Amino acid sequence: MAKKREYEWFLEPCGDVAYSNEILSRNIGSEENALKDVPCSDGVSRNLWRCPTGLVFMLWRSRGNFGTKFKMKIFCREGKGQIRNVTFLFKNERGGIKRKKVRL
Repeated sequence: MAKKREYEWFLEPCGDVAYSNEILSRNIGSEENALKDVPCSDGVSRNLWRCPTGLVFMLWRSRGNFGTKFKMKIFCREGKGQIRNVTFLFKNERGGIKRKKVRL
């Protein structure tokens, strides 16, 4: 039987960091999920918020509702591995909204 992969998700506030931190703290809740100076795979230490999987997807989908000052990057760790930036997994290759093609 194959082992189930365990993922741990993190969010980094960007843009207006104070505003983004406020939004993340309201949605994530406890201050124990706020991590300071966490080393990432690219060698940079970042201030991250630990976040459940469902909340990561909800915040990404609704990021436009929080205003233009709210920006974030998404990081992930598989098992006991290094923390990697995975924001690119959430973006559309064209940078816009994904739309279905309509046949006429």
